[in-house]
Amino acid sequence: MKNDSIKFDPGFAPIVLDSIGQIGYVYYTFCAIQNVKLKKINFPHTLRKIENLLKINISFYLGCLLWACFIKQFDKKIEGNMLLGETCEEKEYTNEINFLIELIEKNLPKDSKYYLNKPYETNEKYLNILKTYKNFLILNEGFVNCDATVKILLPQNIKKPAPQQLQTINETIQNAIEKKDLTMLFEIYDTIF
Repeated sequence: MKNDSIKFDPGFAPIVLDSIGQIGYVYYTFCAIQNVKLKKINFPHTLRKIENLLKINISFYLGCLLWACFIKQFDKKIEGNMLLGETCEEKEYTNEINFLIELIEKNLPKDSKYYLNKPYETNEKYLNILKTYKNFLILNEGFVNCDATVKILLPQNIKKPAPQQLQTINETIQNAIEKKDLTMLFEIYDTIF
């Protein structure tokens, strides 16, 4: 963090680069299997893969929300926002989130019931993070105008962390980045939810 600016991304991107978008690939590859018997055999493996990728992806979205809460306390320019000045429709920047919400709310429960003959245990934290992040994207119009921390808008369901919690958020984020494990951020989920 420089004196007059703060990073848009504290270091999340290199950690999740290989995971973002992979859930769709894994799921659509599974859906492309024509043979129902083969699908039933393949579904447990596909589900494990998807659940692992979901945890990584959603920890990234949680990290973005936590980082926004942390940097919102400053009145600084934002550096490194590659989206700045771009033009895009809401459908473009919410596409991935909408897919993940539908996957967790509808597709995985339906597939689990059909292929495993048991209900899918939906992680409510995941849905809360995804729906909040979607709202965050919409409020900030895909971040195309976010060049300063004062322009960041937080969803109403996000709690305002106390100063000590903000310090914990930053330390946990830096630690997670250093260890290349964003899933550690779930430990501080309650600081903003």
